[in-house]
Amino acid sequence: MSFRVGEKSGRSLVAHVLKKNILPVAIAALCVYAVAQKLGETGFDQILEVVFAVTPLQWVLAIMATAASFLVVGQYDALFHRWLKTGVPFARATWTGASAIALAQTLGMGLATGTIARWRALPEVSIATALKVTNYVSVSFMAALGLLSAVLLALPTSDVLVWGGYLILAMGGVALACLLSLAQPCWLPFPVPPIRLMLRLVVLAGIDTGLAALALWVFLPHEVQPTFLLLFTAFTLSLGAGLISGAPGGVGPFELCLVTLLPTVPEPDLLGAVLAFRLTYYALPACLAIGLLVRPRRPAPRNVRGAGASELPAFQRAEACLAQTPGHRIALTAPKRALHLAEASQTLVAIGDPVTGGTFKPIDFNNLSDAAGRDQRWPILYKCSGRSARAARSLGWYVVRISQEAWVTPQTFTLDTRARRQLRRKLKQAARAGVRVNKAEHLPMAELARVSAEWVARTGPERGFSMGRFDPGYVASQRCYLAWSGDRLVGFATFHVCDHEWALDLMRCADNMPDGTMHTVLSQAIEDAARCKIPKVSLAAMPLEAPSAVLRHLASHPRAKGLRRFKLSFGPKTRYLYAAAPNRAVLTLGAIDVLLRIRAPGPSTASEPVPADDPEWQIA
Repeated sequence: MSFRVGEKSGRSLVAHVLKKNILPVAIAALCVYAVAQKLGETGFDQILEVVFAVTPLQWVLAIMATAASFLVVGQYDALFHRWLKTGVPFARATWTGASAIALAQTLGMGLATGTIARWRALPEVSIATALKVTNYVSVSFMAALGLLSAVLLALPTSDVLVWGGYLILAMGGVALACLLSLAQPCWLPFPVPPIRLMLRLVVLAGIDTGLAALALWVFLPHEVQPTFLLLFTAFTLSLGAGLISGAPGGVGPFELCLVTLLPTVPEPDLLGAVLAFRLTYYALPACLAIGLLVRPRRPAPRNVRGAGASELPAFQRAEACLAQTPGHRIALTAPKRALHLAEASQTLVAIGDPVTGGTFKPIDFNNLSDAAGRDQRWPILYKCSGRSARAARSLGWYVVRISQEAWVTPQTFTLDTRARRQLRRKLKQAARAGVRVNKAEHLPMAELARVSAEWVARTGPERGFSMGRFDPGYVASQRCYLAWSGDRLVGFATFHVCDHEWALDLMRCADNMPDGTMHTVLSQAIEDAARCKIPKVSLAAMPLEAPSAVLRHLASHPRAKGLRRFKLSFGPKTRYLYAAAPNRAVLTLGAIDVLLRIRAPGPSTASEPVPADDPEWQIA
């Protein structure tokens, strides 16, 4: 199939490009004119004399600073490729990013130039991915440059008010970025990078800009050299002005700002140093980048270890079936051993203990930390057992108790105990109301959706992340029990199932559901589990009876006491569940992160279960 672009559309495209770039070119021309006016009678010959006077040592030092700067610059791309999980190896992404930035900063039209260069260098990624990386690199660098400028402006001043103003400006920007990254507001058209990634980008931007300023500084004659801090500050502000103008290479605005901000440096010396700097930092890298990009490129193999489906043993924990939902995955941490991982905005969350393997073995914390680092997140454990918590504490991790899991053993479950007297009363009430329960062979989706909608209208939005949400595709993969009053569906409950365990997931009640209905539903499920010889039925987690004030604020809910009373009516065995992180700060951040994901989850559409040989299901 071929497409032809008509003469009219071709003219429109040219007109659009001209309109898009006429303003930056006009700004550049005006700034160049202003610089020429500042020079007065100084001719271009005097500027060239400064360039010709540069010593070989100065050229070598500037080239070394430039090479180091571009080595740092390329890591912007590499970090974003890791975060976006494109599968591009770190080294390949680094040199591609450095090449794209070298061309974009010299030719101008940074978004278009950078995207095309990245797409050309990486045939294995789509142009949409290349555009996404270009956007993230551009926006994040400008934000980091703004923060760096505010800090540099505050350093030389002794005026408390001025210093405080710049500090407030910088801290305000940091706070806003952290808030957006944590909250991930739905009105933003793109995900905000994790705080850990943003911190690394700020550090890289500081190093990169410092090395670029150093490349300019070494070209200045020694007798007129300002202090490096002064030049660094002026360079950062001038670079920002050049980038904002959109002029190719920032030519014009960069020079005008630099001449204005460094009045003590003679214009010929300063502009001569700038010309030498542009040859070293702009022209030379651009020529090298063109040489690298014109070569035919083949897609590189993905830098991920795959695993055959036979490597993934059967789940020992039914709750691991939650991994079919978006943002969750099962990752191999060792042969025949896997972990349920979920991505929050700032943390990589290991939910529970390892989900496979017949005997308990502690989590590989080094492997988990490495996986979180590759995702630009921090690792935390959530709802892990006491044994995993002890293993984490022995490594210096900070551990806190967060909830209790309740479960029963179906083969020994009986109503004739004192602990289940309330359950007996509830079952009798439901029986008198004519409630009947059956396992769903064919799901009445319209009725299930009605019951779920009534429950949401009565109790508020569904929670997510570590809790299931109603979705036809999701419920269809579970064991479902239906409660009827006459011909009307009044409630249902779903269970995650595996060979060793059933785990309660959704419980949804219609309006005016008879008392004791849900007790009857769970009792029927426990009875069926006994017939199927299932060793354990988990009633899932329940709130602690007396959590700390912090946990009460973060995790409590008006229905918490009722939920705890409901589960305790089955006389279950219980065990404490814990959260753990490398330190208190990460645990606090992780608690907020998980809470936000629970209370404001993303799209509820259940994904298809991912096969074990999918590379993104590997932790290392």
